[in-house]
Amino acid sequence: MTWMIITSVLGLAAAYLNHVNTAMKRVPDEAQKASPHRWTVEEIEAAYKKSLECPADATKSLPPKQSRRYVVVGGSGLVGGWIVSHLLARGEDPTSLRILDLLSPTKEILDLGVTWVKTNITDELAVSTSFEQPWPESVAKLSLTVFHTAAAIRPQDRLEMFLPYCSKVNIDGTKNVMNAAKRSGASCFVSTSSGSVSLHKPNFWIAPWSKLPSRIVQAISDDSKIPEYHDQFFGNYAVTKIEAERIVRSADDQSSNFRTGCIRPANGIYGIGSDAAMTITGVYLRNRGSPTWVRPIIQSFVNAENVSIAHLLYEQRLLEQSHPGSTLPNIGGQAFVVTDPNPAIAFSDIYTLLTTLSKTPVEFPTLQPGLLLVFSYLVEFYCVVQHKYLPWLLPKLIGDLAQMQPSLFAISDIFCFADDSRARKTPEQGGLGYSPPINTLDGMCKQLVDWNTKAEAKLVDISGKNTVEITENGVDVNLVVPEMKI
Repeated sequence: MTWMIITSVLGLAAAYLNHVNTAMKRVPDEAQKASPHRWTVEEIEAAYKKSLECPADATKSLPPKQSRRYVVVGGSGLVGGWIVSHLLARGEDPTSLRILDLLSPTKEILDLGVTWVKTNITDELAVSTSFEQPWPESVAKLSLTVFHTAAAIRPQDRLEMFLPYCSKVNIDGTKNVMNAAKRSGASCFVSTSSGSVSLHKPNFWIAPWSKLPSRIVQAISDDSKIPEYHDQFFGNYAVTKIEAERIVRSADDQSSNFRTGCIRPANGIYGIGSDAAMTITGVYLRNRGSPTWVRPIIQSFVNAENVSIAHLLYEQRLLEQSHPGSTLPNIGGQAFVVTDPNPAIAFSDIYTLLTTLSKTPVEFPTLQPGLLLVFSYLVEFYCVVQHKYLPWLLPKLIGDLAQMQPSLFAISDIFCFADDSRARKTPEQGGLGYSPPINTLDGMCKQLVDWNTKAEAKLVDISGKNTVEITENGVDVNLVVPEMKI
């Protein structure tokens, strides 16, 4: 009798898990209608050929030179690095640029005369000292703009006990940079937030009669309702990024000529840039692919160059509105979602592109999401026990296994569509005039051209290990990478 009961319970549990697994793999009708087209091998090859002959160029979309001083916090990362490159491309004096980052920018940037100050933004004194370093006499009297792109990226954490791992950089670091900018007389402060701040945690543990997880399809827009409680966010990363955003936005003060605002890039950010930038395409290429459970998931992506342009446009609008007699709508202290100028894509599109174009081996074997979801709770339980009770006995999980926790599914297994229509409005309409020049297909092909060129020259690492790890005190652009190595 006992065995019959046990067998029945196990059978019901297996049936329910299969139900959850099936629901997680189902593409909702509204997601399919929003993005019905999947990339074909033919159009991928055509886009790659075009990228070889005439790569996507964002420089024509840059706002005009402003002749100011610039501090770019996180300027060695992906978005920060492109902001620096775009400032130089539009003619700003290299000696008027200062990068604050733990990692060094490229030698090419340093050789141009850009200054790098190694800075841990969690150290208030270090940040103040970096801002207070003297400028060359030729630019010392120019007005100051600060671009803050630094963040700690831990998509695996959702419990409040792990909050300090993100808040130390994302909240305390933002406060330190903000205070130093004010003391240094900055008049413009634009910060990188994240589109994930408005995502609500989905529920995969659905009723037996339900066909889809709750909140499985979500739209990211400037009007999206922000979660009210910690447990409603997808994870600690979003909790800390919205708090950092509030710090920046509330500091806007037109009367004292301290203008602020935030850019919310859609998840995830990709593109050519520093090796420290953990772009999803870059990680897949270095790791020779990855086992995947998100093949049918559709999400908006945004090229780092488009994100950089959005930051520069916001600066331009804030400076224009600060001119005496300006009649433009006041958009200081706001946040703008930005994404690529095309419908959202499926992860299967990325896999098709990489397997079609990469000159290094990549493969994407499919795993079952339901089983991995169960496994993620076991990983989280271990992390809680290790952190709270047995830190002296149990080793801390690192790398891909550490990321395999429930909050990863809350960001990687939802159908997410970004709406940047407000950013695209004209300045007269209260927008940024954002017109992104690079679509996702062309942007990813551009990255594959760069990768293949380096691969042929044997300049890439395909050992299966990340060349740079983002630690809890690291500094880089915000990015969520839904991938795992088994």
